[in-house]
Amino acid sequence: TIGLALDQHGCIAGIGMQISACAIGQASAALLAESAAGADTGSITTTTEALERWLAGEGTLPPWPGLAVLAPAREHAGRHGALLLPWKAACMALSSGAACG
Repeated sequence: TIGLALDQHGCIAGIGMQISACAIGQASAALLAESAAGADTGSITTTTEALERWLAGEGTLPPWPGLAVLAPAREHAGRHGALLLPWKAACMALSSGAACG
């Protein structure tokens, strides 16, 4: 579960999550939460899409702070969904208006 508070410019002002995931999913969620303040829909979407490409073996790791610690998960396709889950949830919340603020 994810909850986002937005500022007057549509940027993330606060984020809250309830995580039930493996260590990879928890780490990915923590990295998202640590640097989400000030991010807008475009930056979250761009990072999520870049993560998907990177996990598929295309492109480079996105420049989001701390993501390099998740690099070993790239070799484990079964963990890709867990890594992407918090990012996709944030994208859905931002695009659906489920973010509050």
